[in-house]
Formats: sequence, C-alpha cells, structure tokens
Amino acid sequence: MVSRTERHRQQRRRGWQRAADRAGRWSLPLLALFLALLAAPLPALAPLPALPADTILTDRFGRTVALLYQTRNRIPVPASQQPAVLRNAVVAIEDDTFWVEPSVDPVGIVRAALADLRAHRIVEGGSTLTQQLVKNLYLTPARTFRRKLAELFLALKLSASYDKRTILTLYLNDVYFGEGAWGAEAASRTYFGHGAASLTLPEAALLAGVINAPSYYDPFIRPAAARARRNLVLARMATLGYLSPAAARRAEQAPLRLVRRGTTVNRAPFYTQFVAADLQAHAPALARNLATGGYRITTAMDWVMQRAAQTVFANDLPGPFQVRPQPEPEAALVAVDPRTGYVDALVGGRDWARSTFNRALYAHRQPGSTMKYFLYTTVIKAGYPTSTVRQSAPVRFQAGHGRWYVPHNFGHVYNGPLTIRRAIALSDNIVAVKWMDTVGPPAMIATAHAMGITSPLADNLTTALGSSAVTPLEMARAVAPLANGGYRVRPLGVLRVTDGSGHVLYQARPQRTRVLSPAVAYVVTSLFGAPLNNPQGTAHDLRAVFTRPAAAKTGTSSGQRDGWLVGYTPQLTCAVWVGNDNNRPLDLTGDRAAGPAWADFMATALAGHPVRRFPRPPGVVTREVCIRTGLLANGCCTSYREVFLAGHTPTRVSPGCGGSGGGSGGSGGGPAPAPPPLPGGLPGWLHRLLPSLF
Repeated sequence: MVSRTERHRQQRRRGWQRAADRAGRWSLPLLALFLALLAAPLPALAPLPALPADTILTDRFGRTVALLYQTRNRIPVPASQQPAVLRNAVVAIEDDTFWVEPSVDPVGIVRAALADLRAHRIVEGGSTLTQQLVKNLYLTPARTFRRKLAELFLALKLSASYDKRTILTLYLNDVYFGEGAWGAEAASRTYFGHGAASLTLPEAALLAGVINAPSYYDPFIRPAAARARRNLVLARMATLGYLSPAAARRAEQAPLRLVRRGTTVNRAPFYTQFVAADLQAHAPALARNLATGGYRITTAMDWVMQRAAQTVFANDLPGPFQVRPQPEPEAALVAVDPRTGYVDALVGGRDWARSTFNRALYAHRQPGSTMKYFLYTTVIKAGYPTSTVRQSAPVRFQAGHGRWYVPHNFGHVYNGPLTIRRAIALSDNIVAVKWMDTVGPPAMIATAHAMGITSPLADNLTTALGSSAVTPLEMARAVAPLANGGYRVRPLGVLRVTDGSGHVLYQARPQRTRVLSPAVAYVVTSLFGAPLNNPQGTAHDLRAVFTRPAAAKTGTSSGQRDGWLVGYTPQLTCAVWVGNDNNRPLDLTGDRAAGPAWADFMATALAGHPVRRFPRPPGVVTREVCIRTGLLANGCCTSYREVFLAGHTPTRVSPGCGGSGGGSGGSGGGPAPAPPPLPGGLPGWLHRLLPSLF
C-alpha cells in the first residue's frame, strides 16, 4: 500500500514532468520572448561597484615588497595591462560568441530551463560571460529561478550601458582563478610571479582554463589536469582562429613553469606596519582603507637594505634562547638616509610569525650611553674646547632628601684625566655625568629634542647615561643632524600613494630643519669616531667588519637589560637595539649584543655605494694637544691632533716638559669649565683616605 507521503511525491514528480513537456512545446515561443526582451525598456542598472583591490607596496626603486588585502587578493588593472592573448583565451573557452552575440544566450537559457524543469532544480547555468560578471557583481550565489531572471535583466542592461571591451576588462579583474587570487593580475602574480601584462600564450591559456573549476584545475594541486585543460583552451583558440594550429601545438609542449607557492605576499611586515603608522599620522583617510583601497604605495624603503637587515636578524643576533612564549632576546633595527629622512630599512623583531609587536616603533627602552651623542653635542655647542679634560675619579652628587648619586663606570674602573674624545672612546660615565652637571640637564634635553628625540626625558643627571626610555626609530632619526651637517629630518615611510588609475592621492617630501651648525655637527662626528678608531674604544672590534669613515656609540642600560649600537656614515644612520621583552638582563654589553648586527648590516647595506667622508665645513680648525692636559702641545708630551670650533681652542701651552706634560688643568678658550669637584666637598687628602665611601 502506497503511503500518503509517497502519493504526494509521485504527484509532484508528474507535475514537474508535465511542466517540462509543456516547456518543450513552448520553447520556440519562449525563445521569441527572450529576443523581444532585448529591445524592451529595462530598469536602471546600479553603478558598477568598486571592487575591493589589493594595495601594492614597492620600495622607492619600484620593487614590489608587499600585497595587502582584507578578504580577497585582487589587483584591478586597466585593459592595457590585460594582453590580447589572455582575452582571446578566456573568450575562446568561456564564451566564444562574446564579440558577436548579445549579452545573453536565449537558446542556451531555454535549454538550461528545460533541464532545470526536468531535474526539479537549477542544474544548468546557461550563462554568457556577461551573465557571469553580473552574477559576481550584483547577485548572490543562490541557484533559483528568481535569481536567474534577475541575472538576465541585469546582463541586458549591463551590455546596453558598457561596450564589450569594458565588460571583458571588468570580468578579468573580478573572476576567481583559485589559490585566493581574484582577477587576472593577482592570478598571474600568484602562479607565475609576474604581472598579467607579461603573460605568455601557455600561461594565458592555463589561467583561462582554471576559471571553470579553480579547485579542480589548480596547477599546484593537479598539474596534469591543469595542463590538459590548458591544452584544450589552446586547441579551442586554434579552432576559432585566434592562433595557428602550429602555434597551438608548440604551446602545448611548454612546461607549466609555476613559481613557488606563497611568493610575495608581505616580504617586510614590520616595515609595512610602519607604512600604516606613517599614513595614519599624515593621511588617515587613506590609512582606513589600506587593505582594500587598491593603492599603489611607493615607500621610502630600499629593498636591498631591508633584505640585508632581515638577513642580519637571522644570523647575527645573540641566542636565541627559548623564553615562553617566544625566543629571546628580541631586537630592532632602523636605518635612515640622513640626507632625506627616507627610512631605508626597519625591522621590529626577530620573527613576525611569533610576535607582531614592532619594537622599532613602540619599544621604549633605556638607550644607555648612546644618549651621550646629545650630551656632548650640547657641550660643543656651548663653546667648550674639545680637548677640555675632566677627571674620571670617584665623585658623588646630591640627589635630595639626604641622598647621594654616585656614578660608576662599567667594571667600577677610574680612567684618570680624560679629554672629551677619550671619554667618548672609553664610554666613561663619570666624566659624562660631570659634563651633564656643567651644562645642566635642561640644555641637554633641549638639544636631544631639537635633534629628533620625541620621548620625554627626565630632568636629572642620569639622563646623560640613558636612564630615560626612547625608541630605536627616535635614535636613528636623532643622530641624522650629526651625519648631514646639522639638519633634523622627518623619518619618511611613504613617499607617494596613487589609486589604480595613477592619480596621486598623497605625496611626501623631505623635511629638513636646521638645528646645529655644520661646524658643530662635524666636530661631534669626529669625536664619536673614537669608539671605532681608538684601539681602546668600545666599538673598535667592529672595524674588522666595517671599515668606512663612521661614527658609532655603544649603549648598555642599567643591569645590562638593553644593548645598543647607534652609528652613522654620511649616507646612512642605523640604530640597533637588543633586549628581552620581559626586561630580564641580557648579561651582554652593547658592543657584544648589538654591535655585530650593526656592523654586518652597515657593511652589506652600503656595499656598492661610494665611500664618503664627512665634509669639513668652514669654522673648524685643528690643533696639536697633550693627551693628559688637553692644552696645546709643548713638544715633549704625548699628543694628538684634535678638531675644534674656530675660536674655541686651547690658548695655553701645556706645562713644561719636566712633568712629562702632565697636569690636569682645563684648556683655555670658550667658557671655562669648573675644576673637577671633590666628592661632597671633602678635602682631597680625606677623599684619598676614604675611597670606599665614594
């Protein structure tokens, strides 16, 4: 006995069959109806939607470094960048009557409708290329008769509003080619590693063949199926006269020649993050649509230098030692062209995949003795002779509330009388704090901020030794005035942004503000060559790797939690920081933690660039001076040749030769520095009896 449910099912099946039979009888009238629709008035077509498009980042020489997109990897291009070989291949396999027939295929639609009626559901598409485009642009993927009818009307309207060339261009920018690539440009880059404009015949045929079933014909997954489909496209092109049979046969023999999967999505993620931050600060409207705006962004990067920085991070950092949840120590590097402010390279961590925190931009860490750049710039600006001597000896300073501040050198050593050059070479902290006490913290802080430090700096003596935190980007920027003759620069990540049609949406230009005289910049640069050039200098070991004229300063924070090397040539400033995110001690000084990475990067980045010396400006003079006194050489002391600001040289000759040119007096010329203070105002004889107190 047949159940009621089964009887209803049989009745519905017979109803569908009768409908199919009636449709068969009415196929010619239906065809006439569709033909009539071609001439009928149609409802207005919505404007063409703006396709979400990839943003392409290049370095300033045009090399692609990143493709940014939110959900779909799409790079719309004009018709001029969609070669004829691709257009012909797609038309041949997807809609061979595209150029000569209407935008809808009435016969195909009727045939599909009959099949759908017989199957009781939508089973055939009957779609032209134009209908496929309409479906993708305006409609949902739902397979219903209502949606199919809407597709028909919209296709007719689209063809009435736009010419065939425009429709095909839109189609090739929109259709899905598999592997997450939407549009021919993204697909060409994904499969072949170059733009669509360079497609060969075999490559174009492969892309055209993928459209029908992107997953099945994916050449990375099913190369044999993809090749067979490609050859079918080539045969179809020959049949339709798009190429000769001989050309088709030659192309059929070509290997697939695919690029490695995953080529060029974002080769410099930390720099890309810097680009986003730069746009957010100077063009926020563009930054909001960074991943979907289809922009072409020319960055300030030099990809050769960026790649060198990333290689250095893979090879020259200490460790790593596994500290949950990631390896430590971490690191950051920023390199800036001091002539323009272009940020040539920026790396914010060891491994983007493990941690996206950009330490180059956002890690505020104590810079240690690298802050002495700003201290001694302040000293020279104030007119003190370069060879002025201060004693590296025990000293203490009142810290308020009955407390004392006692500066120490690394290893608790005392270096005796030191000129500024020797104090910098040895990174003597005691002499630095004495100079800070002389010029005053506000003066040094003003100099640092004028040169490019933006973080707040504490108004106390320890700021000379780097107790206030700054970022690597600040340090790379702030030494630029010393490298370029006295100009503060704005660090630039983005040079130009254009839309897909080439219209300029944003353009940045170098900004230079004079903050130092050329003579001061030159003298300070000469002084900071000492850590590299003096055999006792804290960075002297790096001369085995990097031999160009340069200035450099190591930095180690309290407790050895941070290691720095900040240095520069006339073409490039570079700051390298190494430390643990959890602030645990490194147990390394700056020369060992950051020095190797700095030297290797600078040597690689500048390879092929001319060797340049810092040009000596007017207003700089040299004098022979005694090492121990800093006074003019007397003919029998150990002496060296020092640079000075004109008018700020020693005026006295070092005392006679009987004392081997010794003594610890200051040099004449410029403001007279106060004699080295004795600790706490104690008499010298008592200080010598009680050294342990200080």
